Amino acid sequence: MANQYKGCCVSINCVDGSVVQGEVSGMSDDNETLILKRPFKNGIPHTEKEIRLKASMIENLKIIKAQLEIEPVNNNSQVAKNIKKSVPVPKPNNVKQKNKAKNASNSEPEQPPQNFSNHKERNDACFGVSLDTIVKEDFDFEKNLALFNKKAFYNKIHKKPDLVPHEKVSNKYKHTENVLHSTPVKFRQVTVPSPAINEYITDDGLVVPSITSELRWKLFNLVEENGLTIGRQNEIIGRAATEMVLQLLGGGYRFNPRNEHQWPRVVVLCGPNRSGAMGVNCARQLSSYGVHTVVVLSEPGLYTPQLANEMALYQFTTGTLITSAAELHGLLDPDFVVVSLADEQTDTVSRNITNWAKSVRSPLMAIDPPSQGTPSVVVKYSLVPALPLSYNESNGKIYLCNMGIPTQVFHLTGIQYKSPFGSKSVIPLHNNQ
Repeated sequence: MANQYKGCCVSINCVDGSVVQGEVSGMSDDNETLILKRPFKNGIPHTEKEIRLKASMIENLKIIKAQLEIEPVNNNSQVAKNIKKSVPVPKPNNVKQKNKAKNASNSEPEQPPQNFSNHKERNDACFGVSLDTIVKEDFDFEKNLALFNKKAFYNKIHKKPDLVPHEKVSNKYKHTENVLHSTPVKFRQVTVPSPAINEYITDDGLVVPSITSELRWKLFNLVEENGLTIGRQNEIIGRAATEMVLQLLGGGYRFNPRNEHQWPRVVVLCGPNRSGAMGVNCARQLSSYGVHTVVVLSEPGLYTPQLANEMALYQFTTGTLITSAAELHGLLDPDFVVVSLADEQTDTVSRNITNWAKSVRSPLMAIDPPSQGTPSVVVKYSLVPALPLSYNESNGKIYLCNMGIPTQVFHLTGIQYKSPFGSKSVIPLHNNQ
């Protein structure tokens, strides 16, 4: 019966609120889908030449006419005119009917009601059952869900990849243990030809190998020959040591010019060696910040050229110089102690000085100490230049100073080097175990 309505123009109100118009082209084989050609949706030509509407999408259907009048427009699109079905209107018999007809002529023409039985017959012919029955029928969710194989679908999306068998990890933890174990990612940007025993790692996960004393002296001799003199090296590490001490003493809070409290006092213990020259340099720079400094020489009669140069500048500060171990007994606990007594070539230190260092309760920081530590002295921090040696526990927490050595100088000594410092001049190192 659907064939007899081919070519009919229909206006369909859909359940989603849209209005679809078009010419009936036919029905699907199961009589559940209406096919429209030359469709319009909400008065606008549809992008497709033919659309299909299921019965469940149709809320109301009206027969407009057997043909559509199509009017061309400027933009080459076509707009369908809804042409109302003409129905003869009976002539009025009295004045009241005449006035009613006159008022109706001045207003927009209304769609005359169509015969309900004819409308129902058309629905039955198109869809086989009453449209009202289809629209009012509840959707059976349980029946449709039964058509979906959930188990097979979830097994597909949750399928685990094949893994290499590994040792089973116990999931039993004590109340003092962390459930999640995390280790920093480790990268190697520095490799040395003859590494020492220890390896260190930065906060960013970069591995920094330790070097031997022989390789270190080779590196510093080569950089000195190419212009980075010992005096410039002392200035770089002295500056780094000064910044560390200032921060450990309280930084901006302690060194606010408006503070009325007593400014800190720092004692610097210096030996007749390269480390001692670095300590005097640090004392001179600390004094420029207003810190009360006391330089203690362990061997007053021994002056290396580097130490002599640093002492010449320090004498222009307001700091104190002690050349006798007896004067140490008058020093009460200072705020901080810098230890620059020994280096890799010095293994003897004055007993009076080491005894005093062990008796104070102030924090101690060593500058470029020996790998085995300063004899008879245990420090809390150690500041070391360029690349670390293999230090023992008596050197405390290791901090590495960027000495500004060019990369090509590292390469000349056989060291493959890429800076681990990032944007900092001093970084902490941790034992890589």
